[in-house]
Amino acid sequence: MCPSLDAQLLDLAHRHAPACGPWLHLVADATDVFVLETAFAEASRRVGTAPLALTDAETMSLARVGLEWPIATWCLDDVVRVAALLLVARRVPAEAEGFILRRRHSGDARQRAALMRALPLLPDARQWVAIAIEARRGDVRAVLEALACDNPYPALHFHAVHFDDLVLAALDADLPLARIVGLAERVTERLAAAAARVAAARRAAGRRPPPELWRLSWSAV
Repeated sequence: MCPSLDAQLLDLAHRHAPACGPWLHLVADATDVFVLETAFAEASRRVGTAPLALTDAETMSLARVGLEWPIATWCLDDVVRVAALLLVARRVPAEAEGFILRRRHSGDARQRAALMRALPLLPDARQWVAIAIEARRGDVRAVLEALACDNPYPALHFHAVHFDDLVLAALDADLPLARIVGLAERVTERLAAAAARVAAARRAAGRRPPPELWRLSWSAV
């Protein structure tokens, strides 16, 4: 029987931070939302924030249980946080909404970014659209990047207006448009026109237009 994604993620964290094994085992066995939310909050301190360097075998193993998109920008604390949230959703689903809302409004930027990375993996993921839109509207760059880049959630669940606004926010923040999942299929005339206005405003201010503006050309779609 193939292990669940949360188990795979915690096993991955254990391999990359073997000294944290006893704590990770406590997380894996937890059924109480307080324990799992505490683990989510403490993950950076417990396992650190080192970037992941996945082997091909690890990448394939995660793909088999549903994590099929690039996670090269994830760090060890992201892995543990996503696993903790998935455990809440699986073991105490009635507590998932409260968990997400508390971490969204009380957690630091790393915690809020991990929430964005977890969204497409949650059961009934569409119900969290309002949380994602809120993050797009008023959050720090790291959280915006976690939502916009290498994340299938917006392409799967955002309506055109919200997807366009996310792309424009990424453009304004100089995030790499090539990392926006599904962008080529979601370019609209509205988005292309708005991107052209961004470029014109930059030129008028003596600034260089975004280098990946060509990805938002309506005529190229």
